[in-house]
Order: sequence, then structure tokens, then C-alpha cells
Amino acid sequence: MRIRIFDSKEECFEAAASVWVNYAIAHPTSIIGCCTGTTTGPIHQLVVEKYKKSPFDTSNLRTANVDQFVTPNPCPKKLTMYHSMRPLYEGLGLDEEHGMLPSCTPEDPDAECEKYERKIQMLGGIGLQELGIGSDAHIGFCLPGTPFGKGMHVTRVSDKIVEDIRTAPQHGVDPSYGPFYGMTMGLKTVMHARFTFPITVGASKAQATYNAILGPVTEDVPASILQMHPNCLWYMDREAAEGIIGRVNPDGTIIK
Repeated sequence: MRIRIFDSKEECFEAAASVWVNYAIAHPTSIIGCCTGTTTGPIHQLVVEKYKKSPFDTSNLRTANVDQFVTPNPCPKKLTMYHSMRPLYEGLGLDEEHGMLPSCTPEDPDAECEKYERKIQMLGGIGLQELGIGSDAHIGFCLPGTPFGKGMHVTRVSDKIVEDIRTAPQHGVDPSYGPFYGMTMGLKTVMHARFTFPITVGASKAQATYNAILGPVTEDVPASILQMHPNCLWYMDREAAEGIIGRVNPDGTIIK
């Protein structure tokens, strides 16, 4: 694992977007794993801005989303992960075949998970996997306690995410609807990526960052499995790095 600490979240986002773009240019036929959220959203916006300033070939580039809601049919479009990923897809000119997402209304969610994971494998697997990390160190919908050996699977969405959905008018969801379920890449799926690229910013992520990097590798801290990945580059701002500042060598390795 290599760590890079930036003075501000803005610097972190800018540098993360450069990693994303440089990987896409160097590997134009690869799959880049993507997340939605308050961390990766600004990064995707910067990726699109960089693309508009200096276009690069995206005709054979694919993205694969980490997770997707299983929604009522017909589903509210604003609830699907497509709504969050749309600016990136449209900005880079990615069609539905290249901006990959599981269906939000599958007849058999478990079969949809298998189909999605099989498609990723048939296309060569994920090259770069960007990762937003939750304040409890969750990845995707993999909450604390999720077995490390799980692949793509169906799970109940956390109460915190459900509350955010119900109180955010932009989702256009009946507040009485629920419970919410989702399909998510498992931690086994994430670990199969050739490169993992977690990003954490803000004081609210400091404890999760510390636990994932300096704590034991445990299913109670899903992101701690990244300690075992052979090619993990973790970007963070100083607020998120509060607990590990002084424990990082000049080359970015961790002082245990």
C-alpha cells in the first residue's frame, strides 16, 4: 500500500482525477471500477473537465459500477446509480454497453449479480478500482461484518443510506417505500482488481482511514482488506489522515 496525503480535499480530488485520466489514456481498453458518492462525484466532474480540455480515446473504455439499488418497478430514475453516474457517462461519451451497471429491476437479483460479475470477468476484469470509503469503512454496500470471501451479492442497504434517500427530495422516492436492497461488488470482487484506488477526505473519515490502514485486517472493518492488496494507492486529505500522519514514510509506505 502507498499513501499520499494532500493539504486539502480539492488538491486530493484534482490529483485523483489525474490518476483516473492517466490510467484511461494508458489502458484505453480497460475497465475502470467506479463508485458514487460525495467523494467520487467531484472526481468524476474533474475527469470530464480534463477530457474536454484534452480529449482522449474512450471508444473502448468501460466503467463498472460497484453497486446498484434494487428498486420498485417501474423504478424512480433518480434512485438508480445511473442518475449519479450520468454526468460521467455523457461527459466521456460512454453508452450503456461501456458504462456498465447491473439492472435496477432484475427478475432475479442473485442471477443479475452473477451475470454482472461474469461479464466483467469475460471482458478482462477491472484494471483500476476507485473506492469511496464510508465512515464505518464500508465499501459499496459491504457493511462491517460482510465476509471477505463474498463476490457480487444482494444485501440490505444500511439505515444511514436509507435515511439519506428518504430525506433527499432529489431522489423523488416515496418516504414510505422500503426496505431498500442493493446489489454490490463483494470484497472478493474488489480484491481481484489489478489496482485499487481508495480516496478519503474530511474529518468524518479519519477514524475509518486509521482503522483500515493501521488496524487489524478484520471483517468488522471492510476496507482493512486493502492492506492485503498488492497494488493499492490511497489518496487522502490531511483531515482524513489525522490518525496516520507521522506513520507514513517519504515513499508513501506505512510505518507499522
